[in-house]
Amino acid sequence: MPSHKVPLVANEGIFRGLASQNMLFHQCLGELVDNAIAACPASQKFRVDIIFSSIAGNADRVDLYVADNGTGMTLEHLGKALQLGESATKDSRLNEHGFGLKNALATLSGGNGPWKIWTNAAKDKPVLSVEGPFSREMTIRDDENFPSDSFLPADFSTLIRVPVKVSFVQTAQGRGAPATDLSALRDWIIEHLGVLYRGYLGQDEETFDTSGVIVVSIGTNSIQVPPVDVPFGNREVKYIDVELDGKVESIQYRYGTLDEVKRDKLIKGKKAKFYYQQNQPTQGIDIRLGKRVIATRQFETIWNISRHNSFNDFVGEMLIPDLPRGILSTTNTKTDFNLDDPNWTKIFSKLKQYPPVKEIRQKTEADVRDKWIRMLKATNPEDTVTDERSVWPTGTRIDVYRRTPQNKIIIYEIKVVSGSPIHLYQLKMYWDGLVLDTKEQPSEAILLVESFDAALEQMANMMNQMSPPAGTKPYNFKIERLKDKNL
Repeated sequence: MPSHKVPLVANEGIFRGLASQNMLFHQCLGELVDNAIAACPASQKFRVDIIFSSIAGNADRVDLYVADNGTGMTLEHLGKALQLGESATKDSRLNEHGFGLKNALATLSGGNGPWKIWTNAAKDKPVLSVEGPFSREMTIRDDENFPSDSFLPADFSTLIRVPVKVSFVQTAQGRGAPATDLSALRDWIIEHLGVLYRGYLGQDEETFDTSGVIVVSIGTNSIQVPPVDVPFGNREVKYIDVELDGKVESIQYRYGTLDEVKRDKLIKGKKAKFYYQQNQPTQGIDIRLGKRVIATRQFETIWNISRHNSFNDFVGEMLIPDLPRGILSTTNTKTDFNLDDPNWTKIFSKLKQYPPVKEIRQKTEADVRDKWIRMLKATNPEDTVTDERSVWPTGTRIDVYRRTPQNKIIIYEIKVVSGSPIHLYQLKMYWDGLVLDTKEQPSEAILLVESFDAALEQMANMMNQMSPPAGTKPYNFKIERLKDKNL
């Protein structure tokens, strides 16, 4: 029987299909930022500018620009970058599949719509440009200059422009009615970028320097993206050795209690709104490969446990070294890990040794309280130290009650997160309960917390000036850090 060869052609339909993979705005933006960082030489810091510019007479769309200071692209390089399955670089994990640029532009443009790229590999070389939609044949020109709009940065080597529907930008938003104000949407975008690129934007543990900056602008109004770290209160660290492709790699697994005080100041003093929300959808751990967070809120895939409100305070982060391309692969959209990769199975089987802890805050605080009681008893054997002292008719229990042989009473409130005003008022409740309900007079009331700021310290001093119950001694509230007590 005769055979017939059929040539396969990448036509417009394929690119329309790329735009139907349920990628969200910030995920598409991440593909373009990945390319920009990968294009920057290791000897210099990267800079990525993300700019929104209004389109005259079109309130439903906005021009998105992404500019970077990388090496730019030659004619050959740009031609390869346009090919499906061709990576812009051969060594960077950020160019893992060769689909990112095409995925992003086809999706951002609303289903293989218009877009344009300008790039320059050297000052003495012509500026190359190419524009979409994607088709069977693309034309690269070398007779244009970079745009000169006032909102663009002074220096860049590659610039991408794509008109995006405002409704698609809104997919970066989490809860609440869709925002139409770009300023409000920018807050969500900055949070996403701060999480995904915190390894690049934060201080490196070895060099004590950052890798670069990402700036998000609306016209000329610019905000630099901060690194958004997991808001841990108390945390533990486990080091796990795993053999990956014949080499043993050390993975760091951090897990612990969500700290709402840190979370509510996480984005340049603003509250995080998408991640770490102390609810079922956001419980779980982030997975960072090298300096790039590739997955967030991972739970069922690792432990085969159903989400439950008892895990709402559980957060974590797995830090994997920067490995060669091909090891620990991700999906083509880079929105999840590739479960067909057996190396992920090896890692997750190791991680199953450390399942998430139910009611982790209560359990951790109970452990710290018990440890503090043991330490007090060991160093002050003549003191009465207990966690069973209650006050008020409600039987409210004091975390730790201590009485010395000289009848000096010290009470403690213990929290494994950052101190907050409500914690001080819990101490006041204990104090007032002792003097009113039991006629005992405390000498000190100490709040032991993971951390605290100057404002909370000032609040404690102001509370010390308040009038105590009639006929009793003045208040004496203090705040101390757990680590200073070796807790």
